[in-house]
Amino acid sequence: MSILGSSLFNAWGAATISGTTNIRFPNIYVNEGGDYNVSSGVFTCRIPGQYWFSVTLTKPFLDSVDSIYCYMLVNGNWIILLYTNPYNDDLAHYEITASAGFHLKVGDRFQIGSCVDPEHIRNHIDTHISGFLIKADV
Repeated sequence: MSILGSSLFNAWGAATISGTTNIRFPNIYVNEGGDYNVSSGVFTCRIPGQYWFSVTLTKPFLDSVDSIYCYMLVNGNWIILLYTNPYNDDLAHYEITASAGFHLKVGDRFQIGSCVDPEHIRNHIDTHISGFLIKADV
């Protein structure tokens, strides 16, 4: 059995991607394998196998917006919805979190996108994304 390497990333903050409603996480804690691109916000699969991704998006305190939602996208397809719509307290500070596992092939792309009002996502360490290879295909 050959060792294919590893894939692990953790990034924080939030920035919109020009011309899209996708967001990227521009600050890297770790990017083992270099599979997460901070400029595009896209994780590109280099090692086929089972992956786990988790994302937390935070709305700032006193930022008046009714709801926030985004999708986990795989190859541009909406897979998992992250959604929050606090009842009667639009000025509160709140977070939405989702985690999911996917089987990816070489070249598959994972990202957070199709956000409504992405400018209302807090650019801070309490907004973050992580992903890692659970088990490589052999």
